[in-house]
Amino acid sequence: MQDESKRTLFFYALLVATLVPLLALPLLAAVAFPFNQSLLLALAIFAGGVGHVASTACVYADKGVRDVMKPMKLRFYVLPLGCLLATGAALVWGASLNLAKPAVTALFVIHLLWLHFHYQKQNYGLVAFVGASQGARIPRVLSHLLLLPALAGVLAVMTPLVRAAMEDQTLLTAQQPWLDRVALTTYLLGFLLIGRVVLKNRMAFASPRTAIFGLAAFLFFIPAVVLSHSEYAFWSYALAHGFQYLLMVFTMAGGAKPSLKIAIAFSISFIGGGFFLHRLAGNQALFICGILLTWVHFVLDAKLWRMSEPGPRKLLRGRFGFFFPN
Repeated sequence: MQDESKRTLFFYALLVATLVPLLALPLLAAVAFPFNQSLLLALAIFAGGVGHVASTACVYADKGVRDVMKPMKLRFYVLPLGCLLATGAALVWGASLNLAKPAVTALFVIHLLWLHFHYQKQNYGLVAFVGASQGARIPRVLSHLLLLPALAGVLAVMTPLVRAAMEDQTLLTAQQPWLDRVALTTYLLGFLLIGRVVLKNRMAFASPRTAIFGLAAFLFFIPAVVLSHSEYAFWSYALAHGFQYLLMVFTMAGGAKPSLKIAIAFSISFIGGGFFLHRLAGNQALFICGILLTWVHFVLDAKLWRMSEPGPRKLLRGRFGFFFPN
C-alpha cells in the first residue's frame, strides 16, 4: 500500500512537471503576454533550461552512479574534462577566434536536431518507465516513430531560433515556408504511423497512466507546429523536459539515503553550473563551448538512464523500486 501511494504521487508529480509548461506557455502566447516580462518565467527557464543540464554533474557525488560509470571512463570522465578544458581555453583566448558564420550556423542547426532527438528519447523512456510500472512492455518501434513529431517540432522552430542565436534576421528566410509544410506533413505522418502501432498493441497502452504519457509524448511538440510565437513554443516543451529530468534526478538521489554531500553537489551543479552555462555567450568560442557542454549532457544521459543495459537497469530498479510492481 505504501509503494502504491508513492507510485501514485510520483506519477502525478511527473504529469504536473510535463503538462504545466506545455499548457501554461501557449496560454501566455494566446493572451499576448510579453515573453521577457515575467521574472517567474525567467527563473523557470534558468532552472528547466540551463540548470537541468548542469545538474547532471551532481551524479558524480553518488557512489552507486559512479559504479555504473567505471567501465566507461572515456565517456564519463575524459569527455567532460576535455570539454571543460576547451571552455577554459575559450575563456582566455576565445575572443580572438572568429569563425565563419555558416560554420557556426551549421553547428547550431545540428545542435537543434540533437536537442529535439534528446527530448523525445527521454519521452519514450518515460512512456516505457510508466508502462513498466503498470506491468506493460512498450513496443520498441515506438521509440523510432516518436522521432517524427520531434522532427516536425524542430523544423517548425528552426528558422526563428537560428536567427535569434546568430543575431541575423535574414537567415533562412527563403526556407521558412517549405520547412513549415514539411513540419506539418511529418507530424501527420507520425500521427498515422504511431496510431497504427498503438492499435496493434492495445494491451500495452491499456493502463490510463501509460496512455496519458504516450499521448503526451506525441503532443509534446505540437506548440512548435501550431504557435507563431517561437519562443513560447520552444520553451513550453524545453521546460517540460527539464522539469521531468530534475524530478527524476531528485528521486534517484533520494533513493540512495540522501546525504549532505549529494545535496551540496546538486546545489553547486544546478545553480553554479547553470549560471556558468548561461554566461557562455560572450563570443563565438564560448557559444560553441556551451553547445559542446550540452552535448556532454546528452552523451552521459544516454547511458545513465538506459534500462536496456544491466548496470543502469540495476541502479534504477533499486532507486525507483517503489514505482515497479513486485
